Amino acid sequence: MDDRALQKTLIEVQKVAIMPGYTYGEEGVGFVRLNAGCPREKLERGVNGLIAALRALA
Repeated sequence: MDDRALQKTLIEVQKVAIMPGYTYGEEGVGFVRLNAGCPREKLERGVNGLIAALRALA
């Protein structure tokens, strides 16, 4: 799954947003960026959603 497809899936399925690494240049390809600058409860929901989505894709 490419970065764009992963981003779309996470948003649609778990309401979790990521920034694909390619946004930050060639050296970012293959990575994603997560923003942890939010209340802990929201961060925990996001991380749990990310884990659930990745497990479903495996």
